[in-house]
Amino acid sequence: MLKTENPKSSKREILAAARVVLGGGAVRGNGGCVVIYEHGQWWLRHKMSGAEWSVIDATGPGTSPGYGFELVAAPNE
Repeated sequence: MLKTENPKSSKREILAAARVVLGGGAVRGNGGCVVIYEHGQWWLRHKMSGAEWSVIDATGPGTSPGYGFELVAAPNE
């Protein structure tokens, strides 16, 4: 099973990875982010802007302990 397919993965671990990959301000600023498990995978949603990322299994540059983030909904302006 891939890390992102596991509903028991740690929300804290995903938020920590998001802070590294996306920058702390993107995760905490303007209301912060929530981590949601639905449709068999994890999602990261910024509460105030509406930006949403699919949490993906990834390695290499631009990732953090096995997680990557793919923007699926741009922030509202």
